[in-house]
Amino acid sequence: MNMRVVFAALIALVSPILSHAALAEVKIQSVTSKGGITAWLVEDHEIPFTALELRFKGGASLDAPGKRGAINLMTATLEEGSGDLDSRAFAKAAESLAAQFRFDAGDDSVAISAQMLTENRDEAVALLRRALIEPSFPQAAVDRVRGRCARSCKRTQRTRTRLPRRSLASWPLAIIPMAAPSMAPKTA
Repeated sequence: MNMRVVFAALIALVSPILSHAALAEVKIQSVTSKGGITAWLVEDHEIPFTALELRFKGGASLDAPGKRGAINLMTATLEEGSGDLDSRAFAKAAESLAAQFRFDAGDDSVAISAQMLTENRDEAVALLRRALIEPSFPQAAVDRVRGRCARSCKRTQRTRTRLPRRSLASWPLAIIPMAAPSMAPKTA
C-alpha cells in the first residue's frame, strides 16, 4: 500500500479528534472589581496554569517632549529590582515560583504579562505587585538597560522595514508622538 494513502487515511481519522478540542467553546466572563475595574476572565481548571494580561492606556506616546524612550526604558527596568531585591534576586524569586513576567511599552499602551503555576499564584502575584509598586530603578541597571536599548534602537534604525516610518517621522508630522519611534534612549 502506498505510504501517502496510509498517511492521508491516518490524518483523516485523527483530525476530527484533534479539532474537537480546538473547537471547544471558550467561556469569557466579565468581572468587575470593588474599585470598578472591569476585566475578562477565562477559566479552565484542567490546566494548573494562570496567565494574566494587563493593559494600561498611555504608552510611549505619553513620553515628555525631549524624553522620547522614557516609558520604554521604565518598562525595560521594572524587573531590575524591587524593594530590597536586586535584579538577580528578583529573577531567582520568579524562577522559584515558576513565574514569568513581561513588561512592554507600545505607542498607546503599557502591557504587563504574567504566567505562573496556579499553585504559586498568590506568591507570584505578590512579586508582580512588588515590581509595580516598589520598583527600585538602580542606576547601574538603568545605565545597562539604556545601553541595551540604544544598541537595539540603532539596529532597528538600520533595518529596511523601519525606513518608511523613519521617513514619516522626519516630516512635520513628527510632532505627533505616535509618529516618532518609541525607543530613543539617549533622550530618556
